[in-house]
Amino acid sequence: MYLAIKEMKHAKLRYSLIIFTIFLIAYLIYFLTGLAYGLANNNRSAIDHWDAERIVMSQYANKNLAASELQAQSLPTIKGAKKNRAYLGQMMGVVSSAKVKKQNTSVFGVDFDAFLKPTLIKGRLPKATREVVVDDSLQDIKINQEIQLNGRSEKYKVVGLTTDHRYNTQPVTYLSLKDFRQMRYGPAASDQVNAIVLRDGAAIKKDDQLTNLTIKQLIDNIPGYGPQVKTFALMIGALLIIVAFIVGIFMYIITIEKTTVYGVMRTQGISGGQLVSSLIWQSLFLGLIGVGAGLIGNLLTTLVLPVSVPYANNSLLIGAFSAVLLVMTVIGALFSIWRILKINPLDAIGGA
Repeated sequence: MYLAIKEMKHAKLRYSLIIFTIFLIAYLIYFLTGLAYGLANNNRSAIDHWDAERIVMSQYANKNLAASELQAQSLPTIKGAKKNRAYLGQMMGVVSSAKVKKQNTSVFGVDFDAFLKPTLIKGRLPKATREVVVDDSLQDIKINQEIQLNGRSEKYKVVGLTTDHRYNTQPVTYLSLKDFRQMRYGPAASDQVNAIVLRDGAAIKKDDQLTNLTIKQLIDNIPGYGPQVKTFALMIGALLIIVAFIVGIFMYIITIEKTTVYGVMRTQGISGGQLVSSLIWQSLFLGLIGVGAGLIGNLLTTLVLPVSVPYANNSLLIGAFSAVLLVMTVIGALFSIWRILKINPLDAIGGA
């Protein structure tokens, strides 16, 4: 360790360049991770609040919640307690009012006595016709304000606010099932729903006209969700590999330049194992400083990002990627080990 620190102090500029490179890559990885997690959360956060196990929708919908349509009274027998099943309506919509610009929303029709009801941060749950709960990310919408949905003449009163309830990147507006059916299907609507959500072991009899999905399968089939997650994962994975190659190239060049010095050190009784240990410690120190600087830069960035940017840090992901970055930094340095071990002291000194 002493030898590693001494060498780094002697060649500050070279090692500073390595640290700066690691910092840039670490910062980019953290930033991409925050964007990926934020976008993923915006796609699925409303579903995560359900704490459910399965969802049943029509077979023809191709696992797309918005395309599904069921007749609640025509469904097969459902096993399990009634409290562990809940009907769900879903459609995309536009919120507007006299004082608020048009905003996209995902409209959920739910039974406010069932487990799909949202958790409130302000106000109350709807009790009367045309009362709604909205996510607080809908701009400039407040309690007791009247809004319109999809340009309809009917006005809906906002009686409650929730937070972090989004579906397919849009903030959710919660209506009663009755109001939802009238808005989507018209006055003659009776028992149409998009799906039925099940939890705590509740199950439905198998039917060729139905698709029974896990909640994970539902999330994976949200339009755009899967490709988005895979794209970010590939970018982050590529950056982790690039770290190993960059550190490896830097350390290998430094090792070649110091071949004579290493030869002299070998003649003085310093073993190849000590030199290898010094190399590993150097790479670890470089990684710690570079990754630490990248993490600090990322945290500072979150303070200035606008609210509209779908960015969210996850401590588990940050910890995991930090550990992987350090490992890849050390792995990169290992490319130079064979060069150190094969140094012949006499040849190295003679070459001087």
